[in-house]
Amino acid sequence: MNIINNVKQISEKVKDKIMRVFDKTSLNNLARKTGFIKRSTVKAEGEDFVKLMTTEIIGEDAVSTEGLCDILRQINPEADMTPQSLNERINRKESVEYLKEVFEAAFRENLEPVRSAISPALLSPFGRVFIEDSTAITLNEKLADEFRGSGGSASRSAVKIDITYEVKQDIIQNILIKNGNDSDLSEAETILTGLRENDLILRDLGYFTLKSLREISGKRAFFLSRMLKGVNVYLSADKDAEAIDLTEFIDKKFGFLPVSDINVYIGKEERLPCRLIAYRLPDDTVAERIRKARGNTQKKGRQLTEEYLNWLRFNIFITNISCEILEAESVGTVYRLRWQIEITFKHWKSLLKINIMRGIRRERVECFLYGRLTVIVILTMICGYASWYAYNYLKKEASFHKLINWLKRKGRLSDAVRSGCVEALFEELREISGTLCKQKRKRKTTRQLLEERIPYMESFLPDYVENRDNDPILLKKAA
Repeated sequence: MNIINNVKQISEKVKDKIMRVFDKTSLNNLARKTGFIKRSTVKAEGEDFVKLMTTEIIGEDAVSTEGLCDILRQINPEADMTPQSLNERINRKESVEYLKEVFEAAFRENLEPVRSAISPALLSPFGRVFIEDSTAITLNEKLADEFRGSGGSASRSAVKIDITYEVKQDIIQNILIKNGNDSDLSEAETILTGLRENDLILRDLGYFTLKSLREISGKRAFFLSRMLKGVNVYLSADKDAEAIDLTEFIDKKFGFLPVSDINVYIGKEERLPCRLIAYRLPDDTVAERIRKARGNTQKKGRQLTEEYLNWLRFNIFITNISCEILEAESVGTVYRLRWQIEITFKHWKSLLKINIMRGIRRERVECFLYGRLTVIVILTMICGYASWYAYNYLKKEASFHKLINWLKRKGRLSDAVRSGCVEALFEELREISGTLCKQKRKRKTTRQLLEERIPYMESFLPDYVENRDNDPILLKKAA
């Protein structure tokens, strides 16, 4: 009975969070506050527009204005707008401000944890575990003055979404919307606000700065990052010490040992103390890395240097986590967790179509962007509940791909929000939750690797990993 009560109590809390986002009174008051609604005689209420731009078009890559009008009439038969009127409404600054406020309200609801954390064995020493990364969305080049892209072979217009995800609670900790040509480096220190002792941060090389790593350590939190090639490495903090040739040093000091664990100081001026863990990769993996690197350099009319070829023989990480907390053999296993955010971006694009933003008006793009981000936050709350339930009561791992498709199918999520019967949705979810979990396979998922403390080098064996191409070091970033 206690188990049943606990499950219902948690689902009730999640349901309340979702329904607060779609509360009719709150939405209509917000619509008037932002100027979205200026007359009391308007046909479409604020809540109608929010539902239209969020759950009603979940996963649709493109809906015509006529189609949107049809959906709007289904939500509210009295909201009989012409395509021209609806188009004018979408292209207003007040509409952008309204949907932005709704998104921020949903985001605040998402931030409040309502259940116990999921903590596989290798993550148990850490308070919270954050992954940060970004993904770019290509826009019509006519928007280049509004949203700057990278240019060159890429689009002249793009928007970038930077996300920080807390793994244990399945919470989106932060979302930033930037120009497509803004570097990740500019957000390297954003995460420091609110960072607590024993938190762990996993990020790729785009966020690598010695200053941010030092400040993370200063807050008694932990970082785990790939090592940036070209950063000076020293065996001593002495200012007269000379930088070492890292790969040459590893070869001489450790021979052909698969794992090297070295206390070093990095940075010519900073001399930041940390652990450097180097994994000597299998020959077939090295050959594949060299093949890809040669392909990339040939496109740019360059050649690989001997120094870079030596670098490709290793996966090298730096961290301030002590060996008493995390053994060298498991450091790379924990870093594999960073790949989960790449999968998240793939889900956003393949299932929720966030990468398809049509239109040449800034307001239109922003309306659809905030609408889809609101859906993503709502789905994150539902998926977090499903993950917690599967982990604790089914001893399984929820499949977010299956779950999102299930919520889209038959309009389950949109019907639940439209009718206000979210609890019924959760009851159905629990009844068939086993079918929405990852199937048992010989190859292990990232969570299983963490739970079973599988050494990183063992995970290169074909029977261990879910998909070797999913290795965050080997994978060409697809998101």
